Amino acid sequence: MSGAGLAEEGESEGYFASVSDLMVGVLFVFLLMLTVFALNFRDDSASLDRLRAELQRAEQAAQLERANAEAARAIAEAARIEAERQLAEAERQSARARAQEEEAARLRAQNEMLRARLQEAADKLRRELADREAARNALLQRLARGLEARRIQFILDPRSGVLRLSDAVPFPTGGSDLTDTARRTVTALGEVLAEVLPCFSYGAPRQNCEQADIPILEAMLVEGHTDRQPFANMTAADSQARNDLLSTARALTVFAQIRQQQRVLDELRNPSAQPLLGVSGYGQRRPLPEAMTLSEAHLAQNRRIDLRFILSARTSDEIRRLLEDIAALQQGGAR
Repeated sequence: MSGAGLAEEGESEGYFASVSDLMVGVLFVFLLMLTVFALNFRDDSASLDRLRAELQRAEQAAQLERANAEAARAIAEAARIEAERQLAEAERQSARARAQEEEAARLRAQNEMLRARLQEAADKLRRELADREAARNALLQRLARGLEARRIQFILDPRSGVLRLSDAVPFPTGGSDLTDTARRTVTALGEVLAEVLPCFSYGAPRQNCEQADIPILEAMLVEGHTDRQPFANMTAADSQARNDLLSTARALTVFAQIRQQQRVLDELRNPSAQPLLGVSGYGQRRPLPEAMTLSEAHLAQNRRIDLRFILSARTSDEIRRLLEDIAALQQGGAR
């Protein structure tokens, strides 16, 4: 082989050797870079895992925060609704309190008016009662003066309104006829009644009456009474029934006598336009407290005639109007 050929061969081998070395070097560098990349990739994967874990924790924390925020909003909404409800309830309570206060004020005003009307009615009723009592006393006193002027004996009880004629109109035991003396007494009694009663009742002309005289009488009863002696051969019940009839007969005898002689008495009326004069018989059931024994004097006292003057219970128109006003106020307060 020539020297040139050896030189070319040597150069060629040297070139391949250099390329091989270069390739080896490049491969080494590549392997080194791959190693570095692998190491970096491993580190980046670990960092990525950490980041992913942190992101997951952050998401969980965010979800918890959102849940807490939702719960807080729900609580706040519930609180707002409750506050609105309480405010509405407070307004209703306030409106109810105002309505109750207004109703209380209305009731107080109504009670004051009712109290005033009641006081007015009570005062008016007291005045009417006082006027009636005064009128009845005037009636009894005028009757007493008339009877005294005619020398007729009587007993006057102003509290019960009774004029008693025990001794003036006597009756025999078991009898109802008037004696001549009793008849004259009844005639005088009728005259006095005819003079006085028209001033205190309706229906007859008012003559010689005083300004204070007012129609106050509901009735004037001629009352008959008997003593307590039993009738012979009768049971107690039959004897009492016989005394009832006898007392009524005595009252009717006096009643007929005064009406026959004084026709004006039949014209007298009470406030209901009913006849004023009437009759009642009590038998032996109302003996005089001062004549309770069976002595002849006490028995004679109980065979008697009483005149009872009963006051009218009717109220005046003014009292009736007041009572109607009071009833209306009471109904208004009970609604």
